[in-house]
Amino acid sequence: MHAFNATLRRRLAALAGSLALGLIALLSPLAASAAQVSPGASPATMDCKALEKLDLTALDGAPSVISLAEVVPASDKLPEYCKVVGYIQPQIQFEMRLPTASWNGRYLQAGCGGYCGLVNSEACNDGLGRDFMVSANNMGHVGTVAGTPLWATEPGLRVDYAYRSTHVMSVLAKALAERYYGKRPHHSYLRGCSTGGREAMSAAQRYPADFDGIIGGDAAFPVRQGAIANAWDMRQLLRDDGSAVFTPAKLKVLNDAVLARCDKLDGVVDGILMEPRDCDFDVRGVQCPKGKDGANCLTGEQVGVALKLYDGPRNAKGERLIPGHRAFGSELAWDDPGGLRLGFSKGYGYLGFPDDPASYDYRHFDYDKDMAKLEEMARFYDPVEPHHAPDLATFRARGGKLMLYHGWADPTVPPFGTLDYYAKLTSASGGLEKTKQWARVFMVPGMFHCRGGNAPNTFDMLDSIVDWVERGQAPERIVATQMAGDKVLRTRPLVAYPGVAHYTGKGDVNDAANWVAVQPKTLRDDNIDWVWGPKK
Repeated sequence: MHAFNATLRRRLAALAGSLALGLIALLSPLAASAAQVSPGASPATMDCKALEKLDLTALDGAPSVISLAEVVPASDKLPEYCKVVGYIQPQIQFEMRLPTASWNGRYLQAGCGGYCGLVNSEACNDGLGRDFMVSANNMGHVGTVAGTPLWATEPGLRVDYAYRSTHVMSVLAKALAERYYGKRPHHSYLRGCSTGGREAMSAAQRYPADFDGIIGGDAAFPVRQGAIANAWDMRQLLRDDGSAVFTPAKLKVLNDAVLARCDKLDGVVDGILMEPRDCDFDVRGVQCPKGKDGANCLTGEQVGVALKLYDGPRNAKGERLIPGHRAFGSELAWDDPGGLRLGFSKGYGYLGFPDDPASYDYRHFDYDKDMAKLEEMARFYDPVEPHHAPDLATFRARGGKLMLYHGWADPTVPPFGTLDYYAKLTSASGGLEKTKQWARVFMVPGMFHCRGGNAPNTFDMLDSIVDWVERGQAPERIVATQMAGDKVLRTRPLVAYPGVAHYTGKGDVNDAANWVAVQPKTLRDDNIDWVWGPKK
């Protein structure tokens, strides 16, 4: 038990730091210099401090209170702005930042991560630096991204975390803009990863009029992840005493073997799998002699666990329980606590199951008997209800644009789920070309969950979504960067799926300028058959 507790404390501390940094590092990837006030900028029409006296308690659907409004001076990266702090009934805490003199008429809302419970205002600073009005909220409860979800014993707080907080934040933001600037935003945007990616999908489906452009990454559906995938992964990766099956050194042995087999498939040996599904690696080829262990091979126990992770959760009938599994190339992140946290004992509280989550842990979950108990929560937590396909027809019809992305080496949320989701959109939209007119996916080779990985994993999609929504310029190519401190190690283009970046064979292989998009000769069928998939 001591080993288990030590493992838990270590993983929780690491996860909290990882998620907090990830929200800032990925969602605000490039420091933006404060723009000069343009001739078309909209200045405030009232004093910032006067916002504290506004009575918003009767705001339709989003009764609110402003507790603080103060001017923050301009810096070398941000314009002068009015900082507004308060809460939306019952306890959705928020912060908005409104440029006092340079507002460009746009609104950017930040998604959250993990269990949220905090207001990550810094996640939108790149938008503020471009003169957007911006906001972030705590999704309706006080806590930490990786802490025990005690708040979830209250049904209303579950609803706020599921979808309401994202919606009412946009309602308040637009109403406040109307009062502060004398007009509402001409365009509104939402951006998030992990839980924020799930917010993005949910907003497009549940509240299609809230945002004109939506960016969603590595979307983590709570029920699929917390109750199914994370519990499954922990059951494989941790022994009953809490000790890890794999050491970091053994994960490197596994990853090295995968790369030795498949890195060259894309024509460049660079430690990155551009398309992991092309890899035919067999982990049994690196197993140590029976009953033995060694520095350059895997034990029988480790091989067995790897096989289960590469295959994903299944029930006794062999049916898939989530749309996906861990991809080849993700091995170095298998000890990332972000992939494990939601499987710990009290993590089931936010699912409302079972009655006494304090006495329940991930090893009690029965993959044959307990799945049905999760469907009620999945119907309102997850953007797509069990046995249904995503339906974004209204969002599409009103001109909304959706940009999704996913790290190919994400061990926490298998990337195949995003491709399955996109395949369903494609079917409902009349084919790939019609779908690409309003929704596109960008796969990120080598990236872990929202960030990290030995690959270009930092990129900026904000300008691209604005150009698409407001100018009709669809994004074909996003440049991703890999940094080491202040040094750029390499850049690589992310191209609209199903395209794949291909090296031209000329020039610096680490320069995105020397890569082009190549379309596959044959399109894959990305639809996955799983227990909660759409009924046929």
